[in-house]
Amino acid sequence: MRSLAFFPLLLALFPLTNATHTSNWAVLLSTSRFWFNYRHLANVLSLYRTVKRLGIPDSQIILMLPDDMACNPRNSFPGSVFNDKSRELDVYDDNGETVGQDQLSEGIEGMGGIEVDYRGTEVTVESFIRLLTDRWPASHPTSKRLMTDDRSNILIYMTGHGGNEFLKFQDSEEISSFDLADAFEQMWEKKRYHELLFMIDTCQANTMYPAFYTPNIIATGSSAKDQSSYSHHADQDVGVAVVDRWTYFNLDFLETRLNSTSSDVRLGELFDYMTPERVHSDAGVRYDLFPGGEAAARDRRILDFFGNVQGVEVDRDESHVGTSDHDDQAARRQAWQRDLDGLRMLVEKTQAILENETARAPNAAATFQQHPAQLDTATTIDSIGTSAWLKKAVGVTSLLGLGTAWYMVQ
Repeated sequence: MRSLAFFPLLLALFPLTNATHTSNWAVLLSTSRFWFNYRHLANVLSLYRTVKRLGIPDSQIILMLPDDMACNPRNSFPGSVFNDKSRELDVYDDNGETVGQDQLSEGIEGMGGIEVDYRGTEVTVESFIRLLTDRWPASHPTSKRLMTDDRSNILIYMTGHGGNEFLKFQDSEEISSFDLADAFEQMWEKKRYHELLFMIDTCQANTMYPAFYTPNIIATGSSAKDQSSYSHHADQDVGVAVVDRWTYFNLDFLETRLNSTSSDVRLGELFDYMTPERVHSDAGVRYDLFPGGEAAARDRRILDFFGNVQGVEVDRDESHVGTSDHDDQAARRQAWQRDLDGLRMLVEKTQAILENETARAPNAAATFQQHPAQLDTATTIDSIGTSAWLKKAVGVTSLLGLGTAWYMVQ
């Protein structure tokens, strides 16, 4: 199999791709228990349904729910949680049916139930910090860990009751903005994320992120200091508010503008949608920790955090950064031309070897006719195998050359 040495030469012509990130993860957390906080559970489950719809699998979603409103004895619709008074969508068990006040009618096919990773008393400040920093004992289940690396984008969404620089956990403890800042710093030092989008819906939410000091973070919140975060509307049959305003309009934007996993909608458009007229407070965004500042952060695709990774980026020639667009395009074309020339030479060399192997075949046949006992059987088999591998190599090389040429003209 001497021809196997051919493949490293072929692979050497193609630099490894340099995708900005290779996976997307979501950490979705409600910190409130008790029936009157129904809307916080609905907030989280609504975001959970959206990121699943856009392609993030359950294996890359960490869902933390301190209470189970669906099974609360006060729930008029047992086993269901709704984020709208129309009750057209059950965000707890989306089985494709629509629940009305007096009837159950068929709807479109749903996405099924939910997978809760931390429930009830498991939802604590300690467990949340351990989740982010991956400080668990070896026995901790992999399914309940954030298995990210320096090529992972992470969406972190938090909702509950809070105040100036703190968020309450189940009315028994608090997490401060400084706790979060230090946890994100540990994540960065341990190479646990590539870029991070932090979203929080609570009273005085914007006070939770000024303490952040770690790079590659975009942070956004629902309300400024001394402002409340309001609910959107209540359902009279449920008896409580079913969704918060800021989360409601985030969902409204995501569900109407992102119709597929290939939608090219930018974060700046989402942030601009959160106007005081809609959310009844001053939603905020922090851009300065992100490389390139506000312009780069606003130009990030929403699906870089809310959807699954779909594309692959080809390595660019960074030596021409700072030149004009025309010079940059010319440099890239020259680089592709060099790759094509190398492919052409490789194909010609392979064809020459193939012709040489083909020419040897009649000589081998003549030798067999004249001196059958002296023919080296192993050599003949090796020659036949080599010829087959070379034919495959020519085909693969030609296809790669055509693909490269097609990409260059795009």
